Order: sequence, then structure tokens, then C-alpha cells
Amino acid sequence: MAPQRTDQPQAATRGPRADTLETVLTAAFRILINEGAHALTPQRVHRETGIARTTIYRNWPTTADLMTTMLERATGEQDMPPFTGDLEADLLIAVDSLVFRFNHRPLRPLFGALVEHGRQEGQGDVAAGYIKGVLAPITRALKEGCERGDLTLVDVDDAVLSLTGPLLTKHVLLGQTVSENDGALAVHEFLLLHRSG
Repeated sequence: MAPQRTDQPQAATRGPRADTLETVLTAAFRILINEGAHALTPQRVHRETGIARTTIYRNWPTTADLMTTMLERATGEQDMPPFTGDLEADLLIAVDSLVFRFNHRPLRPLFGALVEHGRQEGQGDVAAGYIKGVLAPITRALKEGCERGDLTLVDVDDAVLSLTGPLLTKHVLLGQTVSENDGALAVHEFLLLHRSG
């Protein structure tokens, strides 16, 4: 019996290529923000991008599938450095990630489009789920800090809102620029109130 070859090429992973994913998501975000969720369909993304209909329908057969992928990308932590185990450093990493989203990703218009989509489709939790996902790194940093005994919190969700509320208000509601200094000040003031010891 011949020995099995170990240099066989690996089976391709399922899902679109990185450049296809980027093209589709860029177009989908643009359609959603500029025209609303009613305009976001696989057929429309095909017309906008020129990517084969079969590729789009294989990966995103419905608008809901497109929205799911968009929200996963918009709320993912892929661009964030790893946590260090130090409460202040980890909160700064998480808040810097939020500030980066404010200034370099379409958080404010995307939130508005999701609120409108939720109203039209009776899915009010879509926008709330998006914000929860965006705030997930801060939630994780606070939970890990509590587990280590660095914080004494009664409710982590309330703490997340306490820390990020002023930043979200400034950016989402007032449309003002939020700086890294604003984020660092929010972390500093939060820790003055909540840090153990």
C-alpha cells in the first residue's frame, strides 16, 4: 500500500474570497446608509459590484444574510490589539477601538439606518444589537476586571453605559468628533469611581 501524501493542497475554506467580501460589504454599507435597508438586496449588490449573481446568492441568499455579515464585520474585534490583563490598559484598548469606529467607520449613519430598518420591519432590536456588539470589547474588559477583583460593580451593563454614555452621546446624538483624549478621560473618570482598593 502506497504511503499517503502529506503535501496535498488543503480543501478551500467555505465563504467568499477576502476581496469579494470587501467589495460586497463596501457596496452593502453604502446602499444601506444612503438608501435604506429596503434597497439592500442581493440583486442590487450584484448590479452595484458586478460580482457574479451566483457568488452573491451562494454566500448571501437574502437581505437578512447580508445584514448579518455586515453587522458581524461592523461589531467584530478584528482590528483591536489583545488585552493585557491590566484593567486600565484593557479599558483604554477597548475605548480606543470605539473611538476609532466613531472616526473611521460609519457608526453614526449605520446606527440611524438600522433604527429606520427596525421601525419598518418591526425589528427594534437590530440597532440595539449593533450597539451591544460595538460595546462588547468594553463589556469584556469590565467583566474580566471584575473576575480579577480589580472592580467592584453591581451591574456590568450599567457600568458600560456609565463609561461610554458621554462618548456615544457626543458622537451619535450630537454628531461631534470624539478624540482619543476624550476616551482616555472617560476611562480615567470611570476608574476613579469604580476601581477596587
